Order: sequence, then C-alpha cells, then structure tokens
Amino acid sequence: MELSQHIKNHRTRLGMSQEQLAEAIFVSRQTISNWETDRTYPDVQSLLLLSNLFEVSVDSLIKGDVEEMKSVITEEAKRLNKLGVVMVVCGAGSAIWAVATTLLDLSLPVILVPTVALFIPAAIAAGMAEKIKHDNQLFTYKAIEAFMQGADPDVLREENQKAGRAWWGKLVAETAVAIVLGFCCGWGLLSIIQKLVG
Repeated sequence: MELSQHIKNHRTRLGMSQEQLAEAIFVSRQTISNWETDRTYPDVQSLLLLSNLFEVSVDSLIKGDVEEMKSVITEEAKRLNKLGVVMVVCGAGSAIWAVATTLLDLSLPVILVPTVALFIPAAIAAGMAEKIKHDNQLFTYKAIEAFMQGADPDVLREENQKAGRAWWGKLVAETAVAIVLGFCCGWGLLSIIQKLVG
C-alpha cells in the first residue's frame, strides 16, 4: 500500500519521530511502526488526524489504496458472514443435541460433552465477529448493515461514536447476561423435559 510510504514521508518532512507522531494523534509508537511497515491500516479517525497534522487531504494520503481498502472491507464482510453461519449452526446444533439427548434419557456426559463441543466454536466465532466489528468501528446496527453491503458505514456519526464509547461495558454486560440466561434456560428446559419423560 502507498499509505505507509505517505505517512513515513510526511513524518520525515515534519522532522517527527514515530513517537512524536504517535503522541500527536493519540496512538502508540508501535501503531505508527505498524502503519509504516504495512502491518496494519489506520482507522478512519486516525486518517483524519493524520491529514490534519500533515495538512493534506485524506484523499491524497490514501491515493492508490482505495481499491485495496475496498477489497479488504469486502473480505472482512465475507468473514463476518461466515462467522455468523458458524454461530447459528453450532449454537442451534448445541441446543438441538441437548434437547434430543435429554428426551432420549441419555446420561449427563452424553448430553453435555457434544453440547459443549458445539457451543465452543459458536462462542469463538462470536468473539471473532465482535473483534472485526470493533476493529472497523462498527458499533451500531446501521454501521454494520452498511459495512456488510459494501457501503460507507459512516463510523464518525455521533450515534456510532457514542455506542463505541460504551462498547466494552456493553460487551461485558451482554456476555454476563448471555451466560446467566443460557444457564437458566438450559437448566429449566432440562428440568421440564425430565418431568415430561419421567
């Protein structure tokens, strides 16, 4: 990508070290190093800060990289879709197995081992999907939907930015609620089925 070279050239032109540039746009020195070596790509907010600091347009910074960025976004959207399929298939399979084996009055290990084995990939896929959404600053349904359709997710919208500030708290709360609800629903469902069968 050309952006890495543009960042390095502008930084050198201003006589700044990687650390000084990092401090100026509120990122780590390692982040600057990663950008300049094409290991990672700046998010939209960082691109705006860089363009202001370098006194150039965002377009001139990313010139030549737009098609590659579209390709990366398309691949990320496809990956998000695949992770969604894994979550649904494994999550549903886990629930169906638990109900079916309980109805057949099988032993607890026969019920739990495959149920947990199917639940783990669903949980990992959910975590990976959350990481993609976080890395691309997709915090609202509108932003996610636009991203999945290859449109501009407009991550700088106030609604999306506000949701982003509460992302960690929301993620922890959702995870805790999901664990509690999953345990309660699973326990209740097993109890009901055992009463019906027994």
